[in-house]
Amino acid sequence: MGDISGMKAPLLSIIIPTFNERGNMPLIIPGISKVLGREGIPYEIVVMDDDSPDGTARAVKELSDEYPQARCIVRTTDRGLSPSVIQGFVEARGDIYLVMDADLSHPVEALPRMYRSIVDDGADIVVGSRHTKGGGIENWPFMRRFISFGAALMARPLTTCSDPMSGFFAIRPEVLKNTELRPKGYKILLEILVKGRYGRISEVPITFKDREVGQSKLGSKVMLNYIQHLLELYLYPGSAPFFKFLFVGGTGMLVDLGMVSLLLLTLGDERLDILTFNGIRSFYLFQAVSFIYAVTWNFVWNRYWTFDARSGSSSVQYTRFMVVAIVAFLIRSALLFLAVDILGLDYQPLYQIALLSVILVVTVINYLGSKLWAFRK
Repeated sequence: MGDISGMKAPLLSIIIPTFNERGNMPLIIPGISKVLGREGIPYEIVVMDDDSPDGTARAVKELSDEYPQARCIVRTTDRGLSPSVIQGFVEARGDIYLVMDADLSHPVEALPRMYRSIVDDGADIVVGSRHTKGGGIENWPFMRRFISFGAALMARPLTTCSDPMSGFFAIRPEVLKNTELRPKGYKILLEILVKGRYGRISEVPITFKDREVGQSKLGSKVMLNYIQHLLELYLYPGSAPFFKFLFVGGTGMLVDLGMVSLLLLTLGDERLDILTFNGIRSFYLFQAVSFIYAVTWNFVWNRYWTFDARSGSSSVQYTRFMVVAIVAFLIRSALLFLAVDILGLDYQPLYQIALLSVILVVTVINYLGSKLWAFRK
């Protein structure tokens, strides 16, 4: 494999998953070769065919005499678009992997810009986006646009990419290092965006065109697979951290409340001011114990699930997380004191509004402190 930073131009491996795409092979392979040949970009075309009965593999073989950069690998097991792409990553010989559909819905004219976004601009992932500025879709009925928009909207908490449903993207091979991909259905890019190791994402605007030859693979089974896939990605450690942080915080509140209630029932009294330890009211001691339990509960879940920070030192992370929690608690107390005792918001519903505002502020502080410091990678 070549060196992207070296003098030799990196080899671009174009991976095209196919099933019954014979009619499109004489169009897409010459189209790719023309565009990349004109730009002087070295390339190979790897067609990953799911043993198409229409002779797709034979069509590629016939074209390879004129276009020796093209080859076809016939797959007879574990069929499907995503498994085809994953095997394509293994079969590729290049320094950059690029995935695109065979049906000409992805414009070959965008290939040079996507290639240079990695080679010249240092991107790790480049997405051919329909939804970024300058992108669009041609000749789609309203219902299909609505389904596409809804699917992308459901995935937005998982990534900052404007078009995580795109099937047109390029990546550095390092993005996949030590990453186990188990996608369902067609949305391999979303899987990579959640599980891959990368820093910078770039988006190249494209105009998506519906296929002219062959039939679309979209159906009810594909949509059900997508929903199942989406659920698995939301549960995957490190994905959608803010939503996980809120969920863990909610369970931590229950732990806090449950622990202090248990202590009061077993060691306390009906009145909070009766039982004392060295002059300190039991309630405050119990609250301190329950606070430590709740913080520990939140720490474990946030470390292993919310931020997936298992590679760091647990003792350092716990100390930092405790500091963040204490600072947030002090800020909460100060803000409530300001609202109630200084501003006089001690009557309904202003007190509830003030309390909600304080909780929101403290939640953001807790999240940023945890993400940027306590569990920093």
